Amino acid sequence: MFQEEHVIYRYKYLPFSEDSLKTISEGTIKFTCPLDFNDPFDCLPYYGTSNIENLLKLRPDLFKAAAKRRGLSPAQRLQQKGEFIARLKKRISDGDFAKDALREVGVVSLSKNGLSVLMWSHYAQLHQGFVLEFRIPIMGSRMDIAYAADRLLPLPVTYQSARPVVDVAKADRTQLLESILLTKSDVWAYEEEERVLSELRSAGIFPYQRDEILCSVIAGMRISDKNFKTLEIACDRVKKNALPNLSLFKAVPLSERYGLYVPGHPRLSLGNT
Repeated sequence: MFQEEHVIYRYKYLPFSEDSLKTISEGTIKFTCPLDFNDPFDCLPYYGTSNIENLLKLRPDLFKAAAKRRGLSPAQRLQQKGEFIARLKKRISDGDFAKDALREVGVVSLSKNGLSVLMWSHYAQLHQGFVLEFRIPIMGSRMDIAYAADRLLPLPVTYQSARPVVDVAKADRTQLLESILLTKSDVWAYEEEERVLSELRSAGIFPYQRDEILCSVIAGMRISDKNFKTLEIACDRVKKNALPNLSLFKAVPLSERYGLYVPGHPRLSLGNT
């Protein structure tokens, strides 16, 4: 058990569905390809090409990798420099360059806020779904990186009004990561989003360390009695077999202002919000 000073709490909003229940019963979670995000501007910076003529000098690794994929010899590579630049410009203008950069990446979106009325409305089936609360360890060591996808260790998202600009000829891996995957329009700031990123887990359902990080399940204020009972059964089975401390709660509305709280929850009850 990790001490409190070494953990963060993050929240996953889900609709009530068979697949969502498997995040509890089977310990699996969906990694989404960024191309499938609901915001067409998400993960879409502006790709600058003013410096692209110097690409071969600034980023010879890209040119060599492209030539290798096409089976070109060093001599052929030099002969086709102009064609390479022209083809890259076209791929950028057509949007294919951006799509290729995202196609093999998987993302799990989490929130720092488990009580967002808008998040419950948008991502938890109009408050009829549920939220998973994860207790995620951060030890400040290389092990964090090694287990990042399994433990759903997220990276913070930056919100801003201007689209980030990526100079294709100069961008390194860190800039691409921050500009493409971890920057969003500030109209989404209410989500307080953080993202789990994986290049080994593209779009699909994958296991996560449920028995290590799942600490509670919070039902929405509008969940039906039938669905709440199903959720209760799923949690009870996991408690008996793997997670004896797993807790099930239900969100309720505040009395005198717009908002939610979770009675009995150690972090989201009236005395803690």
